[in-house]
Amino acid sequence: MKKKIILIDGSFYLYRAYYALPHLMNNKGYPTGAIYGFINMFNKIIRMNINSYFLIIFDTKGISFRKKIFNKYKSKRIKMPDNLIMQIKPLSKIIQAMGYKIISIKNIEADDIIGTLSLQAEKKNYLVYIFSIDKDITQLVNKNIKIVNPINYSISGSKEIYKKYGVYPKFISDFLALSGDSIDNIPGVPGIGYKISQNLINKLGNLQCIFKNINNINNINFRGGDNIKKKLIKYKKLVFLYHKLTKIKTNITIDVDYFSYLNFKITPQINYLKYLFKIYELKKFNKNYL
Repeated sequence: MKKKIILIDGSFYLYRAYYALPHLMNNKGYPTGAIYGFINMFNKIIRMNINSYFLIIFDTKGISFRKKIFNKYKSKRIKMPDNLIMQIKPLSKIIQAMGYKIISIKNIEADDIIGTLSLQAEKKNYLVYIFSIDKDITQLVNKNIKIVNPINYSISGSKEIYKKYGVYPKFISDFLALSGDSIDNIPGVPGIGYKISQNLINKLGNLQCIFKNINNINNINFRGGDNIKKKLIKYKKLVFLYHKLTKIKTNITIDVDYFSYLNFKITPQINYLKYLFKIYELKKFNKNYL
C-alpha cells in the first residue's frame, strides 16, 4: 500500500485565515486571527488524513524568475497587510513546535516547490494530495498526484480537471498561456478565450503542436479560423513567454531531504507549545497537544 503525503499551500491558508478573522487580537493588542485560523484549519486537515505525512509550503519575499522575465506578473496583487506580516513568524514557530516541517525558499514560488516535491514524492512511491486552489497547480495532476480543494475538500484527478477546464492537466500551462490568467496578471492572446483555447489544444495539442500545425486551423471546423491564425502569429513570442510563466518547475534545487524527516508519529514540543499558546491566547488548542 502506498504512503500518503499531504502538501499544503500554506500561503493560501494564511490569507484565508487572516481575512476570516482580521480583527482578532490577544489582550496586548497583538493580531492573532491568521495564527488562530490557520492552526484551526490545519488541525482539521490532520484529523481528516490520519496515517498521512505532511509538509507545509509557503511563498517568501523576493523576486521570482517569473517577475524577472515579466515585470507585470502578479502586479495586481494587494500588498500583504502589516497585521498579517506580524503573524508569520509566530505561526511558523507554532507549526514547527507541533512537529511539522515548513518549507520556503527565497526567490522561489511555493508552486515550484510543490511541483518539485510532488514528483520527488511520486518517485518515492507516495500518493500525493496537494491542498491548493491555484489553477497552475492542476497541471501536476496524474494517477498518483491529486488536488484537494482547500475550501470544500473535494478531490480532483485528471477527469475532474478536464471537466472543469476543458483540457487535461498536462495542457493547463498551454491553456493559461493562450487564454490568460487574471489572478497572476497574465494577459493571454487577445480575443482567444477559454473556448477557442480548449478547441485549439484538444484538436492540435500543446503550443508547439498548435504553431507547427497553424496552417491547418481552417481545416478543423474553426469559425473565424483566419482571424485566430493571425492573432496567434502576431502574439507568438508573447504566448511562449506566458507559457514560461504558467509552467510549474519540477526540478528546483531543494537542499534538505524533507522526506527523511517524515513520520506518522509526531512529537510536539509540549512545553514550548504551551508557552506559545499562552502568549497568543490560543488555549483552545491545548487539548490537541498538551
